[in-house]
Amino acid sequence: MAAPVVIRDLPDIGVTVVSRWVFNCYVVHDRGDGRPMVVDLGLPSQLPVVREVLRDHGQDPDDLGAVIATHGHVDHVAGLTALRPDDRVDILLPRTVEDMLAGSRALRSPGPAAMSRILPVVAEQPRDWSALGEMRPLMGRIGYDRRHIAFPRTPDGWLDDGASLPGGSDWTVVHAPGHTDDATCLYHAPTRTLISGDSVVSFEGRAWCNPEYVDAAHSASTAERLRSLPVEHLLPGHGLVVTGSDVMGEAWSHDDRPPRSGRLRALWRIAVDRAAHRHG
Repeated sequence: MAAPVVIRDLPDIGVTVVSRWVFNCYVVHDRGDGRPMVVDLGLPSQLPVVREVLRDHGQDPDDLGAVIATHGHVDHVAGLTALRPDDRVDILLPRTVEDMLAGSRALRSPGPAAMSRILPVVAEQPRDWSALGEMRPLMGRIGYDRRHIAFPRTPDGWLDDGASLPGGSDWTVVHAPGHTDDATCLYHAPTRTLISGDSVVSFEGRAWCNPEYVDAAHSASTAERLRSLPVEHLLPGHGLVVTGSDVMGEAWSHDDRPPRSGRLRALWRIAVDRAAHRHG
C-alpha cells in the first residue's frame, strides 16, 4: 500500500513542501513576479500533486514559471520527465551540469559507503516504498551517477553562483559543492530561507551539513559559506524542515556524528517499516 504524499504549507514564507518517499519538493508560490516555481520536483508522480497544490492556492498550474533542480541526481530531476514538450515552463539546472554534459568535468557521485551515512535521516522521514519502484526505471535515463549522464530535454537556463533567479526574484543562487560538484542552494534574504538541496540535510530538528559527499574539502568550504548566511528556515532535500533563529550557526558539520545517529539503529527502523509495508 502506498503511503500518502505528505504536504505541508509554510505560509510565513510562501512555500509548500511536497514529500514522497524521502524526497522533498518545494513549491514557491511567488518567485518575485507573481508566478510560482518548483524546486526539486523529484518523481514524475509529484507533478500532478504540485498542480493540485497550485490550484488549492488559487494559482493556475499552467502559469508555473520554472522547475529548478539543486543538482542532477535522479531523485531530484526524475520529475522532469513528466513535463510535456508544450509546457511553458523553464527548466533550470546548475551550471556545473553543463560542464558534465560537455565532458569537461568528471562525473562524481557518492558511493554506497557515503550514502549509508544519511541512513538516520532516511529513517526519520515518512517513507513511501512504492516510490522506489517509480524511480528505478528512470535511473540512467535522466540525471547522472558515476557512469552516466542524460537529460532528455536541454535546460532552458543555468544556475550561476551569485545570480538571481529569473522573474525579478529575491532568490539567490549559491553554488555549494561537496555532496556533489554541482550541488546548489537557493537563498531568500527577505525571509532568511535556505533551500539547501542535499548540501544540508536535517536530523532530529537540527541542520546537518551532509555527511554524504564526494569532496570533504569542498564540503567544509560550503559549510563555512552557508554558516555565514542568516537562516531561520532550512528547507532540505532530505529530512524535515528546520526553523530557528540561527539554523546554520547551530548546524552539525559533515564529519559530526549526532547522538542517536548510528547506522544500525537507522537500519533497524527502516527494516521494521519495510516489513510493515509488505504486510500492510
